[in-house]
Amino acid sequence: MSPVLFAVLAAASFGLWTVFHKLASPYVNQVFGAIFVSFTAVVFGMLVFFTQTKGVKLFTDPRGIIFIILAGISAFFIDYLALQAYSKGLSLTIGGPIIIGGSMAVAVATGFIMGEPLSLAKIAGILFIIVGGTILATYAS
Repeated sequence: MSPVLFAVLAAASFGLWTVFHKLASPYVNQVFGAIFVSFTAVVFGMLVFFTQTKGVKLFTDPRGIIFIILAGISAFFIDYLALQAYSKGLSLTIGGPIIIGGSMAVAVATGFIMGEPLSLAKIAGILFIIVGGTILATYAS
C-alpha cells in the first residue's frame, strides 16, 4: 500500500479523533479521558499486533524505544489538552483546525530542522496553516 494512502488514512483518523474528543469532553474528567483513550489504543493495538507478530523484529535500535516513549507522553497531552479545550466550550470548527493545523506546522517545521528539503510550496503551506489557525482562533467564535 502507498505511503501516501497511509498518510491520508492517518489524517482521516486524526479528524475522527478530534470529533470524538469534542463529543466526549462534556461527559468525562479530562485526565480520565486521556488515560482511557490511551488504554483503548493499547487494547486495540494489541489485537492488531498479535495478528502481525510472526517473524517481525520489534525494533532495531534502543533509540526507537525512547522516541516511542516520548510519543506516548505527547499522546497523553494531546488527549488531555484537547479534552480540556473542548470541555471549556471551544467549538469543533475552531479547535479541530487549530489542533490539526498546529500539529502540521510543528511537523513540517521539525522536518526542516531535521534536514528535509525546503521549498517555496512548503513555506507557503506553513504560512497558510499559521494564518488559518490565527484567523480561526482570533475571529471565529
